Parts: sequence; C-alpha cells; structure tokens
Amino acid sequence: MDFAQWLDAAAASARDVGASALGMSHSKWAGASGDKLPGDLRGIYIPLVTDNLALQLGLLANREVCATLARRLLFGGEEGEPLESEADVFDAVGEVTNLIAGNVKVLLADQVQIRVGVPLALAGRVFPIGASQTVHGNLELGDSSVWLVITGPRPR
Repeated sequence: MDFAQWLDAAAASARDVGASALGMSHSKWAGASGDKLPGDLRGIYIPLVTDNLALQLGLLANREVCATLARRLLFGGEEGEPLESEADVFDAVGEVTNLIAGNVKVLLADQVQIRVGVPLALAGRVFPIGASQTVHGNLELGDSSVWLVITGPRPR
C-alpha cells in the first residue's frame, strides 16, 4: 500500500468516527492534497506499526476545531460546555485519534496486521526529515475542518 492509500483508509475511518462518536453526519474528503498545511495546527500523532513499516497518523486542526471535537466527544456537542484545560482538549482529541487508528486497523485487517502505538500531542509544526515522506489531506467533518496526515520512511 502506498501512503495515499493509507491516508484514504484514515479518512474513511475518520468519517465513520465522526458520524458515530462525534455525531457529525456530514463529511467530505477530496483525497491527498498538495496544499501546504496551515501553521496554526495542533493535534495528535499516533503510530501505526506493521511488520515492515512504521507510520504516524496525525489528526490536526486549529485550537477552535480541536475544542469542538473535544466537546462533541465529551459532551455530545454542547457548545456552552467549558473545557477545563488545554490538557482536556488534547486528551479528547487523542481519544478521537485513537478511535480513528483502531478503525483503520479493522478496515485494513484483511491486508495488513497493524499495531497501534501511544499517541503524542503536538502544538505547532512537524518538519519531516529527509528520509521520510508525508501525505496529507483536508477532511470536512460537519462544520469543522481537520487535516489527516500520514508520515513515515521513504521507500528504498
């Protein structure tokens, strides 16, 4: 599988999680994008490890969208519910990312065995090193826009 196929599987999984766990029935995915990632992103990366490959799946958005995802997961979308701290937002977005990764594992079970690692929270930008490659795309979930990222080693 190439990275774009991994990204499409992540998008299908995110759409499922968005509809079920987050109650966001509308979603739109256009596939991998050549657009530059915005600079104000934050979110969670989680390892997806196979026998031959170690990838990172990222779910990134701006602070407001991350807070919206957290409220939808924790409170069913009640806009007035305050979140106690930035850590609460990252914890909830981490759980959403974990749900997406778990669903990717199920979706691809016939093709590859995947182990899901421990999530890593990030505020700011990640710059891949020369031996890695990254693909990303924008997913509309309800009124929110998130970026899905797959990064890992370049093929040899």
